[in-house]
Amino acid sequence: MTTFPSDGSPSPVPNKRVMIYRESGSNGEEGREVQLADLTFEPLDYEVLANAKLDQPMVIPLAGRGTIIGGDVGPTEIGQIGSFRAELQSRFASKSIGLVKGGWLPSAIALEDNSIVLPDRCVVAELDRRLRGGVAKNGTRGDFIDLFADSPICINPALFALEGDAKEHPTAESAQRSLDEATRKLRSALPKAILIAADANGLKGILGLIEDTRDGIGSKQDFLVRLNPALQAPVGKRRVQAVCDEIVATANSFGLPARSLVVLAALSAALVPNGKSPAKGVLKFKSGYGSREAYNALADLRSLELLMHIFAIWPDQPVMLCTADKDLALFWAGLRASKFVHRAGSMTFEMDPAPLVPGISREQWLAWLKG
Repeated sequence: MTTFPSDGSPSPVPNKRVMIYRESGSNGEEGREVQLADLTFEPLDYEVLANAKLDQPMVIPLAGRGTIIGGDVGPTEIGQIGSFRAELQSRFASKSIGLVKGGWLPSAIALEDNSIVLPDRCVVAELDRRLRGGVAKNGTRGDFIDLFADSPICINPALFALEGDAKEHPTAESAQRSLDEATRKLRSALPKAILIAADANGLKGILGLIEDTRDGIGSKQDFLVRLNPALQAPVGKRRVQAVCDEIVATANSFGLPARSLVVLAALSAALVPNGKSPAKGVLKFKSGYGSREAYNALADLRSLELLMHIFAIWPDQPVMLCTADKDLALFWAGLRASKFVHRAGSMTFEMDPAPLVPGISREQWLAWLKG
């Protein structure tokens, strides 16, 4: 996979990516070569991510579609849509993961030609550690995220500022500092990148999101702090039903709907045997758990909620949330969210979170949500 060289144009639309795909021929011989642009890849699922070793070169099952632009093809095939399915034996690791509609992909593969990237704080720090002036620093091993430097991708640093650095709601002053820090690090690492919403208007939007979510996050913090004693250690099989009942009762007492991500995460932490739910990593239960730890967990879940709002409001805009948190990525992939709709100022979606709530059928899950 490669990109066309830049022509120096200030256009905010990144240059098109091109993939060269070689079909399998008969008798072990190489088949024809096909060049594809306008690429879209099918998202990968929970199981692939659960089994992936992201800090090592990966073998990635890829499937997708693209417009045929050249290769060993006839004139009538140019401009037609071609599909492909293959294993990519990559020399890159993928410690930073692209969360997209329907699942996940390695960061650079998740990009479409007009994608907007939402990096979290870990990814901004990783880019700052790995790259300077778009060039990998000495001593770093190849990662898909390095390929962000190849073209002028659009990056919105809002998540960096929205999360804050003090494990509590950012103030206007701290949000401005965070936005300035993210802008400085991204411009140093990725000089070709086009930063959007990184100015005064972007800060205004971030502050609006902070205020919109302040009250709701307070109730969710109390919910998590209350549940920490029950969920800090793995839940034994005999205690699962009692703990799930406690989770539901606690959610009701704080006015939290059953389908909210934080309630689902708590249930998943109880239902997955041996404490192996990615939700436990997201919620970060531990001894001495308090409001700061709860806020840190909720900031991650809020990033997923923001992603779903974007899918609902701008359904045709490719967007990727880029994170280095495998547990958060697994939670997103296991959520299997779809059908995002924005209407009358609110967002709805459907989910089929079977990997996160083992032993509960989809029908049971849906009935419980409605109840």
